[in-house]
Amino acid sequence: MLIYGKNSVMGALSAEHPVEKIIFESGSDKDDRIRMIKDVASRQKVPMEYKVGSWFQKTLGDVPHQGIAAQCARLRLLDMNALMGAMPPEPAGRSVVLVDQVTDPHNLGAIIRVVAASRAGGLIVTKDRTSPFSPAAVSASAGTVFGLPIAVVANLAYAMERLKKDGYWLYGLDAVDGHDYRKEKYACPSAFIVGSEGAGMRELTRKNADFFITIPMKPGVDSLNVSTALAVVLFRAIES
Repeated sequence: MLIYGKNSVMGALSAEHPVEKIIFESGSDKDDRIRMIKDVASRQKVPMEYKVGSWFQKTLGDVPHQGIAAQCARLRLLDMNALMGAMPPEPAGRSVVLVDQVTDPHNLGAIIRVVAASRAGGLIVTKDRTSPFSPAAVSASAGTVFGLPIAVVANLAYAMERLKKDGYWLYGLDAVDGHDYRKEKYACPSAFIVGSEGAGMRELTRKNADFFITIPMKPGVDSLNVSTALAVVLFRAIES
């Protein structure tokens, strides 16, 4: 996988994700962040090379590459057993997020960044009806995807039932129906479900949720971006 951007490449290096080589744009040495990446890559003995700016445009297209790209291994994705085994011992850190039908790579990447920043334990996505973990999603996650445990399941309902058996309570984020997120007493451990911005959660997903929570908003504002709504709720829940 060819990733791009300073945060993406540094995220891969920081997580010690296998990086085959890093490509820098000629003349990028003046950038402090680039020099830091080179230092880390040198310590990890990652091969480095230089290309002219036109190579980035031709190879990557019109993306914010920031003069750096890296060829790296694909993400190591887990199954449910491996994800649950990777959970930290402290209850607050065992929170997980389930993604239902989020097909936009930028939204998926932003969700990953929120989950990583909140210190939640991991993310669960479906094999189908979810955006692939593309370079665009990696970029939108600011490289945090490389350090976050992520499970891929064929059936989200199965994952929800598994979580319930392990003592989790499941909260669905809903733009209209649900309890005020500020007044909810969150169980521990807990799991949070987000759906697509257009269709929301599927009906079967809704049936398997234990509770629904919503974010009260000013009249005339219908909803927030899915990652923004998740950030509001997830940080509040983990703090409480």
